[in-house]
Amino acid sequence: NDLDKFVKYHNAKLLCPMPQPFSYSICQPKHYPVGLLSIESHDGENECGIHSHSREVNSTSSLKIPLSAATVLELTGRQLLHGYMNHRFGTSHKGHQLVTRARQFSSFILVIGNMTDASTLDPKDAIIVQNKDELLIPLLLDELPTAKEFKDAINSISPEQQRFARAYRKMQLASSVFGICVIQIKPQLEALLCLPKDSLDKEMKLTQDLMELFVEYQVPSDLMSYNGVSENVAVDDKISNVRSNVKSVLDVVNVEKEKQLKMEHAKTDMAMEDVFQRAAAASTMGMRMSQVMYCKAPAAQQAMLERSSYDRIPTANLAKKSRKFRKKSAIAPDSNIENFDDLMNEIQEETEMADEISSALDQPVDPLLIDADDLLDELHQLEAPNALAQPADASSGGENKSKITCTKSRPTPPASDQVVDFTRIPQILDAAVEKSGETNALRSTTIKTDCWRRNRQDNLVANSKEQLLSPEDVKKERNKAFDLLDALSRSGSLPIAYSDLHVVMAVTHCFDKDVMSTVVCDNINPIEKLECSTLLLASAVHGVPARELIADINELQRLEGALPLLLQSQENNEVANENEAQEE
Repeated sequence: NDLDKFVKYHNAKLLCPMPQPFSYSICQPKHYPVGLLSIESHDGENECGIHSHSREVNSTSSLKIPLSAATVLELTGRQLLHGYMNHRFGTSHKGHQLVTRARQFSSFILVIGNMTDASTLDPKDAIIVQNKDELLIPLLLDELPTAKEFKDAINSISPEQQRFARAYRKMQLASSVFGICVIQIKPQLEALLCLPKDSLDKEMKLTQDLMELFVEYQVPSDLMSYNGVSENVAVDDKISNVRSNVKSVLDVVNVEKEKQLKMEHAKTDMAMEDVFQRAAAASTMGMRMSQVMYCKAPAAQQAMLERSSYDRIPTANLAKKSRKFRKKSAIAPDSNIENFDDLMNEIQEETEMADEISSALDQPVDPLLIDADDLLDELHQLEAPNALAQPADASSGGENKSKITCTKSRPTPPASDQVVDFTRIPQILDAAVEKSGETNALRSTTIKTDCWRRNRQDNLVANSKEQLLSPEDVKKERNKAFDLLDALSRSGSLPIAYSDLHVVMAVTHCFDKDVMSTVVCDNINPIEKLECSTLLLASAVHGVPARELIADINELQRLEGALPLLLQSQENNEVANENEAQEE
């Protein structure tokens, strides 16, 4: 922790522009933020945000996100490139996690994937973050071999195999570019529904209804958008028109819900009527059989038969369950339906109760349905010498009850109009590392996600609960987010203006031993080693020579003696390149 603090302090004095915390507000210009996005590192005890070299790129180009073969999103928001320098001593590893939070009555969509070229993000996962949700996504950093280790490994194989290995490593380096895209929902809803900008800022209920119709029912946006002809209509009139359209769609949905509820009630009533008829028939048959057996049995066994028979007959339980069912199913036909899902759950419980009663009647050892010969055999067994001790055991053992199981001085380099190919940055950095001579420590690092966790409030007054999202849950959230994105973009035909793309490229400087062994035993200053790696990464991110990133002239003179290959002047670079070309 002390070394991390010193590295941040030292880089702030050494570099211009200095590394910035990876923490960004999600908001429109001149608006209150709707959420927060950050990457944090932790060592088991402390958590802190990471610092990265950042710059805005591709200000004139758009981003493509293919949702399917038929739908490709076009995002015209800003794009930022980040370079993160991680360091590792020995076998120790720091944990990292992507953290995103949404404010109350606010929402946005988070898309995670890898960059496949200069303008395409391959989406791996997506989720809707809303209403004070806190999403924690662990990040797994996997180190790739250095350029020197790779060359040494393929040195002994054939030329054909070397070409295959180089192509595969090129693919690995390109896939190490991690993409995080944040898409704001409310401004895109305004563009989709033909409403003026900022018209939905105070329409919280209307926004929630729109999201429900898009996500849960996949209602086409044309049924709810503003259908007026004149553009000189007041904003309130346009919103009223959209609200009226939304109400009409909700009325249709509610009618379909009521119709479905009536059908489920009819099915349940028919099932229960069948159960009651079977129960009455079985009870009548059982009583007649019991009377016959009672008359034929000797006097010694008649009292015993009475006790064992009444203990076995589940008439009391059946009557109790029947009364409970009739009480629960007593719903007025004109009652209002406030919660469709809860009512459907109650109907499901009633159906399960009917099945339970039916299964109780179908038990093969139930005295109401057993055969007369079986009952006579049991009576003959009662005539044994130990008949006085066995009736209670026999009656209890023969009963099989059904059970239900639950489950600084210089400004930051401006964004260039030239399109930056994000997948080329790791290859440029790999070549720069090999040229600088620092080939044994700096490794390109891929970023993958692990099990997601989400803290969510069920309502405004409840406490937040942590939920571990399984792969099936993540897939469901991904499908919901893709359905909403498809609706918001009219299947890709409407560009999305309010979005942020964060492209993260990570590298790891590896030390073979821990900090004390590195300093004392190997006599190595880790700060000097990290300076070289930091300059290499910052140069690749900002697209300028490393010497132009050093803020202090005294520090530049010191580093020129320590890192001559990295900090040689531009004239020397041109001469060296010409010499290499002549030699080739």
